[in-house]
Amino acid sequence: MPAHRPTRIAFWLALAVTAMLPACATHHAGPIDRITIDSEPQGAQVLVAEKPVGVTPLAVVLDDVFPMHWTARTAKDTEGFGFYRRLDTLTIKKEGCEPYTAQVNSVDLAHDIKINLKCDPNYKPPLATKPATPATADSLEQRLQQLESLKQKGLITNDEYRVQRQRILGEI
Repeated sequence: MPAHRPTRIAFWLALAVTAMLPACATHHAGPIDRITIDSEPQGAQVLVAEKPVGVTPLAVVLDDVFPMHWTARTAKDTEGFGFYRRLDTLTIKKEGCEPYTAQVNSVDLAHDIKINLKCDPNYKPPLATKPATPATADSLEQRLQQLESLKQKGLITNDEYRVQRQRILGEI
């Protein structure tokens, strides 16, 4: 039996190494349950199925934002008729930039999403306007008195006086 001994040793050695391989492999945490949706520039609104879910950068729990459900075949599918998966429309938009819209599925949502928005370099956000405050009788009277004083001092013409007086009275 000495001739079989090296074969047996090789067999047992190969079996022991094979048994240890899973322990040496890197640990995989399982399915992804969270991703980050980000954009350049940041601060863009994120909508899923046309519903707002937050602003970039945004960490999402997939089951909360992109729940699994049965879907029909799409243009991306090569075979099959029905699928249980994540499938929704993702929109990322920011003022001054072209909105990004795409249909995303489980494969797309297996990793973080980073979108570079195409923005107008000359875009300037609109200035914040103060809400109009209704004129009170006291403030109108004060303004008319100030206008009269300017006219008496010769700082405005009679025509300017009439135009401004009509403007102030028009606020009543």
